[in-house]
Amino acid sequence: MSNNSIKFYQDNASEYATHKSQPNSMLFPFLKQCKAGGRILELGTGAGVDAQAILEAGFELDATDGSSELAALATQRLGQEVKVMMFGDLAAINTYDGVYACASLTHALREDLPSICEKIYSALILGGLVWASFKVGTHDGTDRFGRYYNYISKDELDTYWKQAGPWSSIAYESWEGSGFDKVPTSWVAITATK
Repeated sequence: MSNNSIKFYQDNASEYATHKSQPNSMLFPFLKQCKAGGRILELGTGAGVDAQAILEAGFELDATDGSSELAALATQRLGQEVKVMMFGDLAAINTYDGVYACASLTHALREDLPSICEKIYSALILGGLVWASFKVGTHDGTDRFGRYYNYISKDELDTYWKQAGPWSSIAYESWEGSGFDKVPTSWVAITATK
């Protein structure tokens, strides 16, 4: 993640934390596919709204965020520590039943995505699955807040994930939405099972 993106989340953590009050509706179909009570890794927990829903659904959770300010806010919400971690620092092997990354890996530098996908594959147990969402586009860019996005196409995304390991299944879903910036945005998400 770029320094400018981290700086935005550090400087605006409290404001950012209030923009989302309900869990992502796509979280729940993902959780239904995970082993009941299994261990989930969340990459980019933000203020912990989705993380709270994961815990309330009876899963074990390792929540992480690249911003120490957001991690502190999420720690207060969840009553358990949220680890400050960059995507590239993921080193778990055969540990997680699920990896969940809602609108977070879209901030990863494009050149880092292949290795991040490999790290996620390695972190999953056999039969574990990942759900990750991205802003769609054809080239890198920043929004009006200076946050970096890889703005990636489904085909390019597909290439990165297929190179990461021999998944037993890969599926995509696309939709129109927005985010903190309120700008109309095309999104794509991958669900892949190891």
